[in-house]
Amino acid sequence: SLTLNWLPEIAHAQKETTATTYTTATTSELMDMFLPYPIQNPYIETTKNSAELMFVTEEAASITTETNNQTQSIAGSTENHQFTLANLQPGNNLVTITATMADGTSESKTITINLPEEPKKDSKSFHDHSKNQQVTHRKKGHLL
Repeated sequence: SLTLNWLPEIAHAQKETTATTYTTATTSELMDMFLPYPIQNPYIETTKNSAELMFVTEEAASITTETNNQTQSIAGSTENHQFTLANLQPGNNLVTITATMADGTSESKTITINLPEEPKKDSKSFHDHSKNQQVTHRKKGHLL
């Protein structure tokens, strides 16, 4: 069966930003270097409408992905895989990753990449959130 290994330097390279969501293993798992992980747990970094995937296969493989009825073939056959899935939709995106080895055998896994819904421009939730923060700060002030 096909297993993937974390790239520790990538798994530890998380940027401290609230705009980016990371799907990774737990902190304790990240501390263990080069443990095998199944294909449904690659390292994923999402942006507004795309996701970058990074993973390692035990042997050289060519990768094909299918997302929202769009097929993308990743050039080359290698053990280290890094590519971007573009034109993802807000909400859940089902991504099928197929790895084909040199001997012609292949294995597919499906993962879900969730992108946040875009906020409405006329939304007043930001203002409500600000008021809630002020109330919270006042309550904390009274407790001190």
